Amino acid sequence: MGEFVGIDPRGAHELIRRMEAGKAFLGRTRPSLDAAIAEAGPDWAGHQGSTAVRRAWAFFHESQQDLRWRVDTAEQLVPVRERGLLTADFPFGSESEARQDAEDTAAAVRAALDDPRALARALSAAVGKAGDPAYAAALLAALGPETFTGALRLLTGAPLGEADAAPLARAFAGAERTGRLGDEWHALAETAPAEVLTALVSLAGPSGTFLGRVALALLDRPGPVGDLGGLVAAFAANPVAFQEFLAGHPGQAATLLTAAAGDPGLDAALRAALEPGAGAEGLRERARATVRRIGGG
Repeated sequence: MGEFVGIDPRGAHELIRRMEAGKAFLGRTRPSLDAAIAEAGPDWAGHQGSTAVRRAWAFFHESQQDLRWRVDTAEQLVPVRERGLLTADFPFGSESEARQDAEDTAAAVRAALDDPRALARALSAAVGKAGDPAYAAALLAALGPETFTGALRLLTGAPLGEADAAPLARAFAGAERTGRLGDEWHALAETAPAEVLTALVSLAGPSGTFLGRVALALLDRPGPVGDLGGLVAAFAANPVAFQEFLAGHPGQAATLLTAAAGDPGLDAALRAALEPGAGAEGLRERARATVRRIGGG
């Protein structure tokens, strides 16, 4: 069962930092305390000894984990970033509850991989929950990259596939943005099929870093460039990522601007990335110079 949460991310991060300092102090203190207790033997006057230190360390550690989960979840659920208090209705009351629910969903997904309709029904359980990064990370960990990719590929090739695939894309974005993806996911941008990558960036908002990697992967692959509408839409939603791509990869930018010429979404993406005040001035001007060299503006 979920709960209504109000939290100040800035204050929470400061508390997490202080608890980390406390853990470091306790970690340095415990070996000396253990040695002193051993040396004193039966003459040790304390009652709990280093057990109390271990409990204090564990309390700080568990509190840090809970705070990080609450901050990450609130920031995923609240679309507009503002200073101060964030409030949100959490789908789960704890991180462990989120993980257990995700594992149940993953089991249902694995049992439905040969039927798009059954798979869509299994993923309907994730609607409204994928914004919880603990749920998202646990779902992805339980599925693994191969099963995850297969499920997305099955859905994107089926009627109404985009709507049905959205929970998986949102789960990936939530886990990726909050740094909860395991090492086994690092090669996904380079290895997944084009339709899977397009779904991941167009149906949810991954980080600008992942979006840039997907763009390079799609544009550098041999053979004709496919439909880039989803990539263009993702860049339109993330103007700073588009600036970084234009400024840092002029060759691939030329391929994109040429292949997507005539797409009204491209014009909107360019306006958002190049308009005065968008992003850092230096990066924006480098992006603008790339577009001018290509002949797009």
